[in-house]
This record gives sequence, structure tokens and C-alpha cells, in this order.
Amino acid sequence: MNRWKRPFAIVCLILIGILIAGAIILAFMDTELSRSLLMADLFCLMVIPACFYGYQMLLNLRKQKDGKQDPK
Repeated sequence: MNRWKRPFAIVCLILIGILIAGAIILAFMDTELSRSLLMADLFCLMVIPACFYGYQMLLNLRKQKDGKQDPK
């Protein structure tokens, strides 16, 4: 599982960058649809990194449980 950390982190950074760019673009548009999309974009900017962090914590707990990593 260690070989997946770097590509997973790169994909996460690209996704967050796209969401930030989308939020900036939608913030300057003035339609009802763009307001709804902006709220959805901002929600994803909060939830997606939290899910990635939770996934990483679960992987670390799994490694500790299997005895592959010394607990700190």
C-alpha cells in the first residue's frame, strides 16, 4: 500500500486545485445556476479533503493493527 501514497496525493492535489479554480470562476459569474454550483463546489472543498484524511487515518490504523508499524 505504500506505493499508492504518492500517486494518491497527486490526484488529491489536482482535484483540490480544480475545485479551487472552479470556485474562483463561479464566484465571478452572476446567474442562479452559478450560485448553486458555487455552494456545491465549496461543500466539496470541505468534504473531499476530510474524506482523504479519514482514509489515510484508517490506513495507518490498519497498519498498526497488523503490526507493520510501531505505534508512536
